[in-house]
Formats: sequence, structure tokens, C-alpha cells
Amino acid sequence: MFAQFAELSPGSVYPVKVTVACEVHGDIEAMSGDRVVTISISPGGVTTPDGRDTLAVNRSQLIS
Repeated sequence: MFAQFAELSPGSVYPVKVTVACEVHGDIEAMSGDRVVTISISPGGVTTPDGRDTLAVNRSQLIS
């Protein structure tokens, strides 16, 4: 998936910001004050190295 971004390689300095299509599935209560949402990254054809396609992220990390 990320092979299309020439700047990402094993020698890149991580973490890096990337944009991945996702679907929001629901809110989770967060003690930090930021809303945490459950998202699916399957619309972008992306999974984690262990095969997951559902993640919890801070709503502030999402763009539309």
C-alpha cells in the first residue's frame, strides 16, 4: 500500500504522517478529553502487520 509513497522506506525516520481511507464505526469514552473513535481501515485496503483492520484513534487525528 505505502509503496506508492517514494519517501517511505526502511531507512525513513518514523513515525511519518500518512493519509489512509477509513470508516468511523463509533465513539469510545476517553479520559484524556479527546474523543476516541473506532475506525476501519479496510476501505483503503490497509491492515496492520498482524492483520487487523479496526483501530481506536483520537478523533483529532482524523481529517475529512
